[in-house]
Amino acid sequence: MEKDRASKRFTVIIFCLTAGMILFAWVHSCFPADLSSRESEGVFAIIYRFFALFGAGQALTEQLIRKLAHFSEFAAIGVLLLSCAYCFDRQHPIRYAPQALLAALSAALVDETIQLFVEGRAGMIADVWIDLGGAVTGILVMWGIFTLFTRRKWKRKEENDGTETTSGK
Repeated sequence: MEKDRASKRFTVIIFCLTAGMILFAWVHSCFPADLSSRESEGVFAIIYRFFALFGAGQALTEQLIRKLAHFSEFAAIGVLLLSCAYCFDRQHPIRYAPQALLAALSAALVDETIQLFVEGRAGMIADVWIDLGGAVTGILVMWGIFTLFTRRKWKRKEENDGTETTSGK
């Protein structure tokens, strides 16, 4: 049973990264609207310049960048939450997807609730859905990565078992 779990060191690192990423989202929700806007404008300027190099900058808006930030934050949280599941079951971490989704939904609800109490900010149900979509995407991406690595591992094991059998004859 212990063999199916990740090492204690890996588990501690993943859980700390997950908590840190959730705290990062919550801390940014505590920023008053003017500070949050300035931060978004700075990020927007950088991204706009990058996309302008390819002639695509005009389609970007600060609102789109804000929503992509929500989505990206929670995609990272989804990746980390499924990585937490991996710590308990290295063979089938997707079994814990419902718990990971519930944790992501809880984090998104707290995130938007925080904004209800911050000057100039508003908690929005649309952002909860965007956050949850990001988390689902992160969970699916991580599941795909786990599946690929598991298949490669089994394929290598089968190849090694096959060569040992034929060389032993």
